[in-house]
Amino acid sequence: MKSTSSLTLSYRESTAPLHLRWTLPPSKSLWARALLLDALRGKLPHFDFAEGTPQDILALHAALHACQEGAEEINVSESGTAMRFVCAYLAVTTQHPVRLSGTGRQHERPIAPLVEALRSQGAKITYLNHEGYPPLLIEPSTFTWQGCELDASSSSQYLSALLLLAPTLPVGFEVDTRRYSLASRPYALMTIAQLREQGFIWEEAPSGLFCYRGKRGEDSQGTSTLDRGYESDWSAASYAYALLSLLPVGSTIELSGLTLPSLQGDAAYLVQLFAQLGIQTEKTKDGIRITHSKEEAKHTHFTAHMSDCPDLVPAIVAALVGRGEAFTLSGVAHLRIKESDRLQALADELTKLGVKLTLGPDSLSWDGKTPLTAHGSAPTLSPHGDHRIAMALALLALRVPKLRMQEPEVVAKSFPRFWQEVAPCIMQQTE
Repeated sequence: MKSTSSLTLSYRESTAPLHLRWTLPPSKSLWARALLLDALRGKLPHFDFAEGTPQDILALHAALHACQEGAEEINVSESGTAMRFVCAYLAVTTQHPVRLSGTGRQHERPIAPLVEALRSQGAKITYLNHEGYPPLLIEPSTFTWQGCELDASSSSQYLSALLLLAPTLPVGFEVDTRRYSLASRPYALMTIAQLREQGFIWEEAPSGLFCYRGKRGEDSQGTSTLDRGYESDWSAASYAYALLSLLPVGSTIELSGLTLPSLQGDAAYLVQLFAQLGIQTEKTKDGIRITHSKEEAKHTHFTAHMSDCPDLVPAIVAALVGRGEAFTLSGVAHLRIKESDRLQALADELTKLGVKLTLGPDSLSWDGKTPLTAHGSAPTLSPHGDHRIAMALALLALRVPKLRMQEPEVVAKSFPRFWQEVAPCIMQQTE
């Protein structure tokens, strides 16, 4: 059932530079991979999570515990990461039939590439409703592990789910993605680097063919991911970058807990993309500081290929629209199967603000000729149940007199403290 709550947002206008400090959530990507690896090694602990833990992590942790406790039905809520990772985990570990389902848009998000790859190795997985989509029935099976082909062109998580099965795989097992493009490639490389830290060695040669070389050394200090902790989330940092690009020149935001270079693929792309918008990034003792260092001359037409960093698209769109810069973003087709169809969601909601985006098969663009305007006293925007859409659109409160955001609580999926962090710039009234 959808929430009926909403927030009215307006800008705390300031012509002087602002100096902010944000507390970001831990990296959802790093943490999720570590949790699955812990579960496969029998080291998944019970844990009292701190306030502000992303809901995706809570959903994955709860699902993995339910698996280990012998549950016959497991619901991963709206977490696509949990659906894919738990599917792979159950396929190789379950001792009895388990029904795996979700909520929200979960049953509209494809999982066939992962299921077919697992089936090719002996997994018994049945679609319970529509072919290619959850819910699933996963039964005990015997694996042959002969190597498989995988279509990871719509999500690198299919590949990461298989790579993370390393503790159960024979040396020499191969995953071949060469017939297809690999979406969000840096996330797959992050998975490989994270596994290598724990002694599980994957090599890619030639490009697109991933071969498991086995386990080397002992587990890293024998510690759990929950004890080790992880750096802050670079995807969440994209909203700080976008916000800063709309604040007066000279404004800064301190972001603790981030590292450069980082295993997180979004880090390098975020720094490079926003450098073109006058945002300077520098390392500090505790993380990074970003500065709106100068007002860059507007681009004739901003262009970027986003296939490797799709989670940054909503934030960069908000920044460019807020700055009045025409753009074309390519490599975005797989954003249609996220928590929402993010391309259509951005187009639908920005239309309410006078901005007409153009959607192509693999592109999103704006000619800059339809200026950002607010029709009515406070246009009501819907996040389409999507945390990243909500956070991106909220930043446009810096450019229109007033906005109303439905379902503000959806941000908890990845960034529970988002509304507190933007409060110094954006006034909020609950309705």
